[in-house]
Amino acid sequence: MVTPPAPQVTGYLYPWDVLGDPAAAAWVKNTGVHRVALAAAYHSVRAATPRHPERRVVDAGSAALYVPVTGAWDGSLLSPGDAVEWTGRDDSFAEAAAVIRGAGLPVDAWVVLTHSSAVGSRHQDLCVQNAFAERYRYALCPSQPHVREYAARLVGQVLELGRPDGLVLEAVGPLGFGHQNQHEKTEGAGYSPWVQALLSLCFCGACCTAYTERGVPVDALRKRVRDVVRLHTDSPDTTPETAPDAAEFLPLLEARWDATAALLDACLAAVSSSGTRISLHASPDPWSTDPFVSVEALRRSLLLPLMDKVTAVVPCWGDAAQGSATVAAMAAAAPGVTVGSYVLVLPPKPAEAGALSREWGALLEAGSSELHVYHLGLASSGRLDAAAEAVQSVGAGS
Repeated sequence: MVTPPAPQVTGYLYPWDVLGDPAAAAWVKNTGVHRVALAAAYHSVRAATPRHPERRVVDAGSAALYVPVTGAWDGSLLSPGDAVEWTGRDDSFAEAAAVIRGAGLPVDAWVVLTHSSAVGSRHQDLCVQNAFAERYRYALCPSQPHVREYAARLVGQVLELGRPDGLVLEAVGPLGFGHQNQHEKTEGAGYSPWVQALLSLCFCGACCTAYTERGVPVDALRKRVRDVVRLHTDSPDTTPETAPDAAEFLPLLEARWDATAALLDACLAAVSSSGTRISLHASPDPWSTDPFVSVEALRRSLLLPLMDKVTAVVPCWGDAAQGSATVAAMAAAAPGVTVGSYVLVLPPKPAEAGALSREWGALLEAGSSELHVYHLGLASSGRLDAAAEAVQSVGAGS
């Protein structure tokens, strides 16, 4: 068996994980990661801070920008909030980045684009709307020109004010049924993966206009979505791959992919010719509507000629076999792209270095050349130690 080359390892952090902690530079460095993805624009979250000397939990009450919210947003319909309430700073990204760079590590700006319940609640007409006319307030729809402008400006402001060493882009496309921000009470309803995929198809005004322009009979297809949802609600094992009627909805997927590609292209225009390293949370699944953009949208984007300079970071939070299959599928779907594995060091993963290194080794053998470790700040000290040992193990090729 050929030993895969040592991977580049990126560790994920929030600004508050290191701000106000004199020991932060040392413990981040000791994990052995090669660079850090630091949140620069992020959704609401309640996060533990298990090593911080002054706090144990941060309640980030809304989506926020972690660089200053300046006059650049004046006149924009959509604008982000700031994070002063829970960070005490208007430029927490830059301050935290300085701490991390003090450990000798480059810092990538982790930017979440279309996931904002704060913006979505104020502008529900710009959110994903399912076939039952129910809106997902956390999910901005990329078919909307204002949403594309908002995403591009987020990226531009992070680059201008944060001056990161690279970008990690998450939620480039629309979020769907399965990724929400409230106490979830849907698990027992019997909504199969196929039903959830159907409930993620968007019928907002902009999407309906796009469908009509493509010659899609909007009302008939919306009714068909509703009928199929009702038919399959008690069929818990049905997936888009096994559903016999999935091909009927391909025109809606194609419009989604094109809208997502347009949003990504708007963001790339903000990056321009800076040469900034780009990592994209991506998926080989054509139906993907979680924070991982579908490879089908990437194929339609101006990013396609640059794919050899981009890392597609795929979700590998399940078991090693699932993760390896996802890595292989992305490599096959986007030849030439660098594939990274988004791996978990939080529960239900064991806090055991051997188990982590074996799983990560399998992902590397499947074709991944980067590991993106979620999440250094949320992990207990025991889990962090296990992750550090696993990073050392895979780096040694064992």
